[in-house]
Amino acid sequence: MRARVLTLGLVFLLVLGSVLSAEKKKKTNPWQELFTEPIEKVYIIMKDKKGFEYTSHDEIKVHMRIGMLKEKLENRGYSIQDIAIVIHNHRRNKNFTRSDYKQYWMLKGYGFDGRFLLYCHRNKKVYDIEEKGPIPLFQSRLDESNPLSERV
Repeated sequence: MRARVLTLGLVFLLVLGSVLSAEKKKKTNPWQELFTEPIEKVYIIMKDKKGFEYTSHDEIKVHMRIGMLKEKLENRGYSIQDIAIVIHNHRRNKNFTRSDYKQYWMLKGYGFDGRFLLYCHRNKKVYDIEEKGPIPLFQSRLDESNPLSERV
């Protein structure tokens, strides 16, 4: 009888541990996986779920000219209208900068109608420049063999 109680108790603890572990994994922000380096990056996620990375290898900014982006996308068979998500990171600040707003409105001028997001390392949260509803989960196939910026 005692062995049976111990066995049931052990099974209960294993099940409880699995549930808690699964719950913890659910709470992890999937965008966090993209922003692991101590530099700012931009990820361009297309409507067909293909994604591209861009960085200027700077800790506090990412400089991406719209003309360059347009050209690089066209070389891959895309246009700015094909972009579903633009997400970039800030190391400390959770607020969009003046430069972020300028970039967003320039993209809009070229027909961008997707989400413009910011990932903040400090609190591990994602913010939407227009707060259009729930933040989409990261479900892209990054084309690491063909980044928009050259890796050093």
